Amino acid sequence: MKILIIYGGSGLADDLSLAAVKRIHTVLNELEVEVKQYNLENTDITEEITNELQSTKGVVLATTVEWMGIGGRMQTFLDQCYAYNNQYFNDKYLMSVILTKTNGDRDASNYILKCWDMLGGLEGVNVCGKIDRFVELETNEEIISVIDKKTEDFYRIIRQKRNVLPTGTENFSKPVIDQHIDDDVFAKMNIIDEYVGDTKTKAKIIEEDPYIVEQRQDIEEISDFLKQQLNKNTNLSGNKYIDRFLEAFICEDSSFTCTYNIIIINQKNKDIILKVKDKKLAGFIGTDVKADVIINVEANTLDEIIKGKLTVQRGFLTGKLKAKGNFTLLYEFDNIFKFTDF
Repeated sequence: MKILIIYGGSGLADDLSLAAVKRIHTVLNELEVEVKQYNLENTDITEEITNELQSTKGVVLATTVEWMGIGGRMQTFLDQCYAYNNQYFNDKYLMSVILTKTNGDRDASNYILKCWDMLGGLEGVNVCGKIDRFVELETNEEIISVIDKKTEDFYRIIRQKRNVLPTGTENFSKPVIDQHIDDDVFAKMNIIDEYVGDTKTKAKIIEEDPYIVEQRQDIEEISDFLKQQLNKNTNLSGNKYIDRFLEAFICEDSSFTCTYNIIIINQKNKDIILKVKDKKLAGFIGTDVKADVIINVEANTLDEIIKGKLTVQRGFLTGKLKAKGNFTLLYEFDNIFKFTDF
C-alpha cells in the first residue's frame, strides 16, 4: 500500500499541521505502509505529484489555517490539480489535517473536503481542531493518541475499501469519465458475445479487467496473511501475552540472539521470558536475572503494547515502562515484534 502526504502549510518550526504530519508519517511506517511526502513550496511540482497519484491508495492533505481558510500554497495546488485532470483523484481516500492555535479550523476543513469531492476523491478521515501550544503535540498523550487512532482508521478504510455515500458536490468532469468507462465495458461485452462459445477466451478477457485483477491480488494477500497467522498459532501456549508475542514475531535475521525478561509489576508469578535465536522465538513463564534486557512494566501498559497501541521504545521514553541491560537490543524489540489491532 502506498500513501501520499502533501503538506502545504507555512513550514515554520512551530506549525501544528507539520508536527501532526511527522506523527502520521511515523504511524504509517509502523504499519509498514510506503509513504512519500511532498512539501508545497514556490516550485510547481503538481505534475510530479499527479504522476505519483496513479499508484497511490490514499492522500494526506495537511495545511495551515490562514485567515479563516487554507494557505495559498495548498489553494494553488488544488487549482492546478483541477486544471490538469481530476481523474487522478478518482477513488483516492482523503485524510485532511487542519490544526490551528486560533480559529477557522472547521471552515478550512470543510473547504478541503469540498475541493476533494470536486476532484473526484473519497472522504476518509479528518484531523481538525484547535491546539493552544505546539509542545502538546509532543507531550500530550491524549492528543497524540487521537492522531494515532485517526491514522490507523485511515489505514483500515483504505485496506477495507469502504464505501462512502454520494455527496451533493458535483464533479463536472465525471459524466465524461463515466461515458468512457461505459464504452469500455460495452466493448468487452461485445468481445465476449463474439466468443460466446469459447469458455477459455471469455475467462481470459474477464481476467484482464484491471478491477478483477486488483481484487484477485487483494484476496491472495489476505490468504497469505491468514496462512502465516495459522502457522504461528500452532505454537500457542495459552498465555495471552506469550501467544501475542508468538503471533507478532517477524525476525528474519538468523544472527540475532537475545533474551528478554518482562517483569509484570502488578502481577505475581506471571513474568515472561522471551528467547530469540536462529529466527525462532521461545516464550515461557519465569524470571531470568541474566537476561540481556529486563523490562519492568504494568499489566495495562503491556496490554497496550500487545494491541499495537504503544511501542516499547515510546513506552520507555515516556516513562510508562522501565528497562535495564543492553539498550541496543531493547530498541530492536519493536523491529522483531509487529503488533496490529483490527
